[in-house]
Amino acid sequence: MTEIHLTGLPADLPIGFMAACGCLRICERIPALHGAQLSWIRSGGSYAPVLSIPATADELVQALMSDVKSAPTRLAFTWSDQIKSASKVDFVAAMTTALENSDWESLDWFAAFGTELCVKKNGFIKPTPLDMTVNRQRFLAKAVELSVELSGSKAEVEKSYREALFGPWLYRDDQHSLGWDPSTIKLGAFTPEDPSPMEHSGVRAAVWLAFESLPLFACFYNGGLITRGFRSRGGTDWFHWPVWECPLSLAAVRTLLSWPAILEAAPDAEESEARGVIAVYRSPRFKPNDYLFSFRMPELIYALGVARGAGA
Repeated sequence: MTEIHLTGLPADLPIGFMAACGCLRICERIPALHGAQLSWIRSGGSYAPVLSIPATADELVQALMSDVKSAPTRLAFTWSDQIKSASKVDFVAAMTTALENSDWESLDWFAAFGTELCVKKNGFIKPTPLDMTVNRQRFLAKAVELSVELSGSKAEVEKSYREALFGPWLYRDDQHSLGWDPSTIKLGAFTPEDPSPMEHSGVRAAVWLAFESLPLFACFYNGGLITRGFRSRGGTDWFHWPVWECPLSLAAVRTLLSWPAILEAAPDAEESEARGVIAVYRSPRFKPNDYLFSFRMPELIYALGVARGAGA
């Protein structure tokens, strides 16, 4: 196994953590990279992911570039333009098609989009809290558009993946970060003009890698929609994610993300250390205007050797 330090993906941004997990997911479905593992090491004032795979960094980039080319035709991305405007009937029909074709990959995606047991009053599916787009942005259609862009000019696409994985992030792409990167929020009070028509500032490949992590955050019904990694407090949804030091497989990462203690305001230090967890972050979803949702900048609520209570 080769240890590849993904220095461009910071643990202290939701999009950085999600992109690292998305990279692991992609590697696991590529036969040549099967058995990939993910861990984290200290990097400056945060942590950076280390991907252990049977390939070099150059081979990883080429594999990611090849994998994205199949995305525009995947059932999970083409059954609807937008989750929040999809009916229960259409949602169930698409899942049935995936089941009949033994398309387990798509079924993982549908589990992350929502559940047919949680429907809004208008009959539409209640989407995952990770879908923070407004209706006109069309969450799934935007994913297809992004995957098409990343299937274009080889030189430009390779440059984009290298920027995402190894940094520095230059934020030169006109790419919406889907609310996952708090540093890209455009608020009218802090811009010289109306932010609506302004170009976005994002990192195209980082957004795609983060999108690929969604199946790790499955949705369930428990009197309402609940999503792995999220906890509601005081009417606010908080996204929690751990950082760990031992290399973990995709299955082990999914299990760790299901550990209830990471959703606590102050995870137990002894139990966290026993599980190899060296830090836990959380970030709230907030709504700065009538249309937009986004994550705020994260809080570090646990660090190895220093338990930090963040309050309820």
